Amino acid sequence: MELPIGLRIRKEVIRQGIPLGVFADMIYVSRPNVYSIFARKVIDSDLLGRISIALNHNFFDDLADDIRDRLGNDTPKEMLTQDGLLSILHNGDDRELVYYDDDNREYKIKESLYLDLWVNDFSYEMTIDLPDFMFPWLLNSYARAIAGPMKGLDEDAFNQQFYPWLEKQCPRQARCIKEAVEKRLLEIVVEPDHERERKEIHFEYPTDIDDWYYLTDNKIEYLLDNLPERIIVTKEYKK
Repeated sequence: MELPIGLRIRKEVIRQGIPLGVFADMIYVSRPNVYSIFARKVIDSDLLGRISIALNHNFFDDLADDIRDRLGNDTPKEMLTQDGLLSILHNGDDRELVYYDDDNREYKIKESLYLDLWVNDFSYEMTIDLPDFMFPWLLNSYARAIAGPMKGLDEDAFNQQFYPWLEKQCPRQARCIKEAVEKRLLEIVVEPDHERERKEIHFEYPTDIDDWYYLTDNKIEYLLDNLPERIIVTKEYKK
C-alpha cells in the first residue's frame, strides 16, 4: 500500500533529524501547520516544491513512480510531469491553460515578484518576471534566512542584509533577480514615458544606429522584506 504524502514527508524529516520548529521555518509555515502537513493525503504542488527543496528530496519523483505503477511499469517516464500527473499532449506540444478577458484577449496566469528598489538613492517600485521554478527556491532561501542569520532583525536591517546574503549563499537566485531588474531599468531608460525616473539611472546612449542603450555603474539596493507577500499573480497577454 502506498504511503500517504504527509507520512512520507514526516519520515524524511525524522530521518534527517530536523527539529519540527526548524522544519517549519524552512518551509515558512507555523509549527501547527507542520502537524497538518504530516496528516495530509494530498498536498498543494507549490508547498510540496518548497518541502522538496528544503529537504533536498524530490517528492514529485516519488509521486510519479506511484502513478507509473498504477498505469503500468511500461509508461514512459517523459509522459509524467513534475507534478506527478500525465501531460495532456497534442501534436507533440504541451497544451497550456489559457483564459480570455472581456475583450476576448488571450492571457495566461503567472507569478511575478513585486519589489522596492533604491537606485542611486532614488526610490523605485517594479514588478519583474522570473522563471516559475525560481519562486520556491526564493521562498526556501527566505525561510533559511529568517530562521538563521537574520532571525529577529527589524525591517531595515533585514533589507540591508538579505540580498548580500543571497548573493553569497544562493548566487543563482540573486543573479536572476539582478538581471530581471536591470532589464526593467533599461526599459525605463528607453521608454519616453519615464523621463523623471530615467534621470536617476546611470546609462550610456547608443553611439551609432547598431548600438543600444546600456547601464553603467548604478548603486542598487533590493528591498525584499516579507518576501512571500511580494510574490503576486499577474496576467500575461498573448502578443
